[in-house]
Amino acid sequence: MKTRIKELRLEKKLSQQTLANYLGVNQTTLSKLECGLSTPDAMLVISVSRFFQVSTDYVLYLSEERLSADLLLADNMHLLKKYQHMISMFQKLTPRQQKDFYNLFCSILDVNENL
Repeated sequence: MKTRIKELRLEKKLSQQTLANYLGVNQTTLSKLECGLSTPDAMLVISVSRFFQVSTDYVLYLSEERLSADLLLADNMHLLKKYQHMISMFQKLTPRQQKDFYNLFCSILDVNENL
């Protein structure tokens, strides 16, 4: 089965060993997958799609669209929950701590705004 794993790996300038380590497979297994000598299981396809932030259909040449609407929505929901948690923590700070945090954050982003 042909996949885009090699194409995606080369795009990120990763070695087979580096990607194999991340995916929890050995380098020989990854090499066989990239050459089409072996078929990836569903969990590996999901891991590849998450690592490269593309749809599973894209990995498997079932689509030319890199991101599916479902994947974008799931990612946005994850970020929304994380931001809501951060806002909740920020609201628990004293006004002085909020000001200091805000100013630190602005300095990290190189934004000239002060509370």
